[in-house]
Amino acid sequence: MTREDYRLLGSVVKTRGISGEVVIRSKITNSGINEDLRFVMIKIDGLLVPFFIESWQSLSKEKIILKLRDTDTREKADKLKDKEIWLPRNKIKNSHILPSGDLTDYEVIDINAGNIGRSTGILDIPGNALLKIEYRERELLLPIQKGIIVEINSKKKIIRVDLPEGLLEI
Repeated sequence: MTREDYRLLGSVVKTRGISGEVVIRSKITNSGINEDLRFVMIKIDGLLVPFFIESWQSLSKEKIILKLRDTDTREKADKLKDKEIWLPRNKIKNSHILPSGDLTDYEVIDINAGNIGRSTGILDIPGNALLKIEYRERELLLPIQKGIIVEINSKKKIIRVDLPEGLLEI
């Protein structure tokens, strides 16, 4: 797996209690994280290092409490303060195919209809991210999910899609 297979969740803001729990300020709404999450990657000295999760719970919409295996004291948890936490993209609902950069000004090409317009960004609705496309002087919103987004080529700034039949006529 490469870094592109992961997405930044947030960073450790503090420890909690004496058993090694950490509090993470999340950049992803908690509803967008799959419940079967078993590990996270923590950026240590520039490398992503896996840490297995004993438990996690939402503290608020943007804060998560993590209990990591082998991090069983406050002292061990303190060493993780201010470290970045990364998730496998496939553990983030409806956003596992998003690159880590901006999707603005990509050429959007349907496999049947050809060039349909340019992307203007992402509307990040929890659990349902949408690609915004300028199509015939109006905005087209396209769900970002497998089967619809076929390929994202960041070097050529091209997004290939397989649009559901009739979508362009709406």
